[in-house]
Order: sequence, then structure tokens, then C-alpha cells
Amino acid sequence: MKFRFLLFLIFACSICIISCSKDNTQPAPPQVITHDTVIITHDTVILAAPVNPIVGLWVGTLTAVNEPQAGPLYYSFDIRSDSTILTYSEGADGNTYFSTGTWKLVGTAFSATITSTSAANKGTVQNLTATYSKSNGSLSSGIWQNALGNASGTFSLNRVN
Repeated sequence: MKFRFLLFLIFACSICIISCSKDNTQPAPPQVITHDTVIITHDTVILAAPVNPIVGLWVGTLTAVNEPQAGPLYYSFDIRSDSTILTYSEGADGNTYFSTGTWKLVGTAFSATITSTSAANKGTVQNLTATYSKSNGSLSSGIWQNALGNASGTFSLNRVN
């Protein structure tokens, strides 16, 4: 009986030893899922049109030094973004005069050189200067002067469009 018991014990231990296995690998750590939070902020940029930009339609009056009896006469500028200017004016003689040219603005100092396209004085060149006020929408203290000759005068205009 001792022999059977010893045999049973050896057999049981053998099964235990054989069925046990040693594994040196570490168990995988639990998976951690990280979610990044992305916050998107939308900035609203409002591009407001400048108050009274130089480009546009300007209407006012001109006077001629050599013809004071005519008083203030109609005068307008179409100032364009490509640095060109078109002018329309009433003459002391009652005729309408048109001119084209170029303009520039340095700070508040406006200047232009225009050439008449009207038949009565075609080719007459005039130089214009004025003070531009963005806040008032005005071209004030304007002076016009023929490049040749002594004709000159003043003007003031306000932006209408």
C-alpha cells in the first residue's frame, strides 16, 4: 500500500509540475485611450469700408480769380482707384467742360494734373491741389491753376458717393 501511495503521490506531483508553466512576460497594460480636445475659435473680422475714401464722386463749386462776377460754379470729380480722375465743370461762359488726368494723395495732400477734352479749350493743362479730410468727406482749400497762362481759382468739394 505504501508503494501505491508513493506512486500516486509521484504521479500527482508530476501532473502538477507538468501542468504548471512559468511565463516571464508581463501582462499587457490596460489600453488607455486619450481623446484630444480641439477648441476652434472663429474670429469675426469685419472689414468696414473706410469713411469717406478718396475714391468716389465729389461735388462742389469752383471760382475763377479772373472772373469773379461768375460766382461759384458747379465742379465735380470722379476719382478712380486706378489713379485717374475725370472732372466736370461749368464755365463762366455757361459751357460745360470735361477733363481727364491723374491724381495722388500723400497723407491729406491731394494733387492732380488734368487735361481738358472739351473742344473750346482742348489740351489745356491744369494743376489741382487740395486738403483731403476723411472724417468730413471734403476736399477743401482747393486751388486750380492753368499750367500755361494766368487762369486760376479755388474749389471745394464734398464726397457724395
